[in-house]
Amino acid sequence: MNKFPRSAYVHIPFCHRRCFYCDFAVIPLGKKVEPLGGYGSKTIKEYLHFLHKEILSIKHKSPLSTIYVGGGTPSILDPKQIRELIHIFKENYGIDYGAEITMEVDPASFNEEDLYGFIKAGINRFSLGVQSFNNHILQKSGRRHLREDAEKSCSWLKRVYDSGLIKSWSLDLIQNLPLSGFKEWQDDLKKAISFSPPHISIYDLSIENGTVFKKLVNIGKLKLPSDEEAFKNSELTHLILKNSGYSRYEISNYCLPRHQSRHNRVYWSGLGWWSFGQGSTSSPWGEKLTRPRVSKDYKEWVIRQYKFNLDFSLTNKDFIYKELDEKIMLGLRLKEGIDIQKVFKDQNWETTKSETTFSKLIEEWERFLDDGLLIKKGNRFFLSDPRGMELSNQILISMFKWWDKIN
Repeated sequence: MNKFPRSAYVHIPFCHRRCFYCDFAVIPLGKKVEPLGGYGSKTIKEYLHFLHKEILSIKHKSPLSTIYVGGGTPSILDPKQIRELIHIFKENYGIDYGAEITMEVDPASFNEEDLYGFIKAGINRFSLGVQSFNNHILQKSGRRHLREDAEKSCSWLKRVYDSGLIKSWSLDLIQNLPLSGFKEWQDDLKKAISFSPPHISIYDLSIENGTVFKKLVNIGKLKLPSDEEAFKNSELTHLILKNSGYSRYEISNYCLPRHQSRHNRVYWSGLGWWSFGQGSTSSPWGEKLTRPRVSKDYKEWVIRQYKFNLDFSLTNKDFIYKELDEKIMLGLRLKEGIDIQKVFKDQNWETTKSETTFSKLIEEWERFLDDGLLIKKGNRFFLSDPRGMELSNQILISMFKWWDKIN
């Protein structure tokens, strides 16, 4: 295979503060950040110096078809800093004509002038982290923005999209946050749709170790929607978005025609990608490499990349995909599912081994096929929508058990 990655993820770790559910590698800088020459600017400039250094360290470069600037809160940066970042890729890797260049933005971290500055810098797709339009829910989740901030941000993005200045934009919500009952979630969905975003991501709340939410759960002070309420919320999501013209092309992602995230499909399809920045994970040829999550360790790691040879996962070689269970998991998340036999073939498994392994997987999945949660057409499996997608964890857990058995 031996193809050069055509996608790059860039991690900007800065946030005003850490949300109560967040376990990402972020650096909270407080409320008043001035990225070019005030409070927090020294920290930002030092990080960008090492980030640029890492981007330039790659020896085997090829023009990129997607770039994704995530975080953290990338919109804390000044448009000039975003422009410099895009310029480095353009001059040293090349950027395809028609490339998708996405940036995450957060309400209350940018204004309309900044938005036009980001577009001028080369961003043509935005992902807006609203999470909720309900002030009580936002406050309970540790979010900094308010409903009115989210509404203004949506209006600005709708305006630049309708004007043809950007290719697309996405609105992100989190399902089953504290205080988010059936009515509150219905209100959030309807408000989101009122801005006609071409793409909507609906993420289920996950309680992660080390977060404020995890600590509150441990002491019994976090009230979350029950399993029954959560399932009702999921059914409501499917119904409202489907009736509004959105197609569910991945478990957590809905879009209008021709607005799928090209960058995220790279991950789900098991293709290779570059990744740069503190705590980010790259997989250019199948081997994953996660950078240090702590700033000091990350900077020392970047220096070592220059002084010594690049990490083996970053050097040009034949593509491999060792995590077969992960490949199946990612494929199942997509609407079109995955051809299991092709996965085995890509691993160069002999026919006998493939057939034996395949039959064991069928045994594991038989009850889900009978219940209609999983659908099989030939060798291709995919989750039914909505029930299979909503109950996908049961199917994936059984697959991981199968993988453990055969290993």
